[in-house]
Amino acid sequence: MISDELFRFLRAALWDTPIETNADASLLAEVLKEAEKQTVAPLVFKTMEQAKCQLPRQVVLRQMTLRQQTILQNRKINLKLGALAELMQQCQTDYVVVKGQVLAACYPRPELRQSGDIDFYCDEANFDQGLKCLKKQWEINDAHWDAEVLEFHHEGILLEMHRKLTSFYNKRRDAYWKQLLKETPAAQITIGNQSVNTLNPTLHSLYVWIHLYHHLLELGVGLRQFCDWAMILHHCKDEIDHEALKRHLQVLGLEKAYRASGSVLVNYLGLPADEFTYSLTAKDNRYAPKILDVVFYRGNMGKYNKRNGFQGWKHQIESFGIKSAHFLKFYPLAPRYMRGWMWDVVKEKVL
Repeated sequence: MISDELFRFLRAALWDTPIETNADASLLAEVLKEAEKQTVAPLVFKTMEQAKCQLPRQVVLRQMTLRQQTILQNRKINLKLGALAELMQQCQTDYVVVKGQVLAACYPRPELRQSGDIDFYCDEANFDQGLKCLKKQWEINDAHWDAEVLEFHHEGILLEMHRKLTSFYNKRRDAYWKQLLKETPAAQITIGNQSVNTLNPTLHSLYVWIHLYHHLLELGVGLRQFCDWAMILHHCKDEIDHEALKRHLQVLGLEKAYRASGSVLVNYLGLPADEFTYSLTAKDNRYAPKILDVVFYRGNMGKYNKRNGFQGWKHQIESFGIKSAHFLKFYPLAPRYMRGWMWDVVKEKVL
């Protein structure tokens, strides 16, 4: 099957191990096509090259072009991220960068992780100061609000400035998360030659999963997000406090959902079982096929198998139907969270 071969090549890419395959060129071309939908094609293509796979010439040319574009985009975003960190430091504004290039640094080949934008968070005490500084120094004039996120472009790079990283659809749990962010010191990572603030590994790995799970429930999520989660758990295995993670998940009511999602990492992507937060059971593992059904049908951020695009009233109706189906499919994993999330969907789309 295409998905089986895709996972084989992905595991080789993530853990930097050799691979052999007897798959023919047409199957490998289909694997790369699926890898593009999951935004992991440069990683998969590299392992195919190492395995000396025979591919159609047009497929090779397409993948070489995509790889070069990915490398160049990563360089551009790294430079912009360094400039952002320097600017925030000059303005004496506290911030943390999440996901993106911070996670790319966890990969064996960071330059081959497909990147998109820069996400960073400023709390209430720093948001206005940071925004004032950005407007003055970068002269951003195309910024617009989307919920709790200010989106803007600078020199061709999309940046998202978050006033709030996520919601748990419950005042007590939102307050718990907010307090965690407030009381946990930022960590530092070097991107290029610049030190960049980010969440500490325990909170960051938790947030990476929360972001993944939210998109899984919405319109869908790609394998790259699962790869990101696996890589931070592996790369930071000696720094993550898994007992603290368990406490956080218990308070947030997300233990079952976290365990079920983790079965994809351990059983399909090859994360060592002892590097995951929990020892998985057959009950946890039975949800992996349901999760992967969404992943392969919807693709990265739910871009595929939609009849009505991403705008207009027809899109609104279709997206509500998709979210309702996901609600029914995954409700047992986090009932309270799911009810709050679905009520939020209803208020936004219907009321």
